[in-house]
Amino acid sequence: MSEGRPAPDYSINKDGKKIADEQIKEFLLELISGECNSYGYRKLTVILRRQYKLIINKKKVYRLYKELDTLTSSKKEKSFTS
Repeated sequence: MSEGRPAPDYSINKDGKKIADEQIKEFLLELISGECNSYGYRKLTVILRRQYKLIINKKKVYRLYKELDTLTSSKKEKSFTS
């Protein structure tokens, strides 16, 4: 089975400037350590787009978030009563 195309090690901001994945991980760590600590990767994607003017996909944010080992499960256990 083919692995597909490798992900580039950068993203682009709205000015066309390349931003390294390591820098984006630093942005994520700053956001997580601040008031955005309970946000999921989709909401963090929106913040990265607005605050840092990045052109970035939610799947890439998920991958970087996962590499930082900060990804938590957001599903809540359902309690069943009988």
